[in-house]
Amino acid sequence: MPDHVNNHEIRKLLLSFPKRAIKILFDQYYKSLLKIAFKMTHDRDASKDIVQDTFTYVWQNSRKLGNYHERSIQHYLVRIVRNKSITYYYDNLALSEQKIHLINEQHVGITEQSAETRIIQAEVKERILDIIAGFPKRERECLMMKINEGLHNEEISSRLGVGVKAVEKSLTSAKKRLRRHLKN
Repeated sequence: MPDHVNNHEIRKLLLSFPKRAIKILFDQYYKSLLKIAFKMTHDRDASKDIVQDTFTYVWQNSRKLGNYHERSIQHYLVRIVRNKSITYYYDNLALSEQKIHLINEQHVGITEQSAETRIIQAEVKERILDIIAGFPKRERECLMMKINEGLHNEEISSRLGVGVKAVEKSLTSAKKRLRRHLKN
């Protein structure tokens, strides 16, 4: 990713002329951020939306971002794009799994699953639920609401009385923890 923007100067510009600062950042980093998002999502339209949302966020938080920070604006932009891409990926993965599940349910009458397949699926599901039962409370609650009820992060946030970012962090942590357990 190119690094031609002076961090100190761009932060000052965000405080005094945010529109100009956003234009400079956009011109400098849009293509690189788009590549990062696409690498993670494999979806051009979603990648464009993610990068656009990133610049919207910077615009809305220009006062806060204008304050001195040791990390560069470039680092901050990349981090936002990566986080949004990861969230998109997991949300899209969950939707894909739901679609597959619905398709399987629709075809059960046509192609009955073997008893062995049903037993294996039940055992796998039981193992996964046992693993999740050992997770920290917030992670367990968020993941179960996502899996069982298909709730969006905002709905989970509302039910638990916590911020959306806390839900996203809990879900990311829970999914990482689950992957680690399943690899063993």
